[in-house]
Amino acid sequence: MKLTMREIAKMAGVSVTTVSLVLNDKEARISQKQRTKIKEIARKNNYVPNSSAVSLAKNESNTIGVVVPNISNPFYSSLIKAISNELSKRGYYSLIINSNDNHENEAKQVAKLVSRGVDGILLVPSNDLYAQGTDKVNTFLNSIDIPFVLVNADSDLDINQVNLDSFEGGYLATQLLIDNGHTDIAIVTGNKGFVNAETRLLGYQKALADNGLTIDPNLVFRAPYDLNGGYERIQQIQQTPATAIFFCSDLMLYGAVKQFNESKRNLFDHYSIIGYDDTFINEIFNPTITSVKQNVSQLGSEAVRVLYTALSSKLTINVKLDVTLNVRDSVKALD
Repeated sequence: MKLTMREIAKMAGVSVTTVSLVLNDKEARISQKQRTKIKEIARKNNYVPNSSAVSLAKNESNTIGVVVPNISNPFYSSLIKAISNELSKRGYYSLIINSNDNHENEAKQVAKLVSRGVDGILLVPSNDLYAQGTDKVNTFLNSIDIPFVLVNADSDLDINQVNLDSFEGGYLATQLLIDNGHTDIAIVTGNKGFVNAETRLLGYQKALADNGLTIDPNLVFRAPYDLNGGYERIQQIQQTPATAIFFCSDLMLYGAVKQFNESKRNLFDHYSIIGYDDTFINEIFNPTITSVKQNVSQLGSEAVRVLYTALSSKLTINVKLDVTLNVRDSVKALD
């Protein structure tokens, strides 16, 4: 039978309040002898504290809010899994919020998390927020008055954040296409204002410039990071001289594949292709798809680590994680 504080108090000859203060490591005028006696009784009897009572005593909920824009995106579902696993290891519960890529909903949900007393928030902001401009983004982030970490969304603000190196991802993908003889390279990146979309584009532009190639604005396309974005943009790309396409999201790439399939054609017969995120589906395609791999497990665990530090420290941490390029069969040397 589970031992209670009342029973420990009786065995130690002290009050329940004294036992509570000792087991919760609270400052109080209790002799070291009594503290040692109470803890020894608890240890010998394998006392397990009631988690709710401990949280209440410490004014903590042991709950972390996790906000993402699109839970159906394989990248975000993998990120949630990584975050939840890491939080569980540290004794925290996760409360998952899907903003549906809508900032009004996002702001309401963040406010609810704060009012519910979560200890902190891991936030992947919506594209909708970034579309409203930097001032709106900064105002929103500065309004969050509990510890939080910005995840995979670079900010110039002095706030806790963990990001993947999107610039390097854009550069690596473009350089591989150039190495295979392609000079007319289309890019489909995210909507204007979204930080990762801009940095991937900058990496693309830098690779072109480093190889003495002209940056053709007619080969730069923007769309939401979803199936429909790729579906629509591939129709426009077909009107250009592009021989290769760099999709800044695997979901965009799958949308382009869908559009070609509907017209009984194979996208990979017409273009060399690189995606971004490297979801497991890329190994199922024929040909298998080259894609920029983001270490989602590392991103999730680092985000939790930074938030865990922020819960007990005023130190601001900014982490940038490397990305890699998984080269498969979707890039062909240009004849």
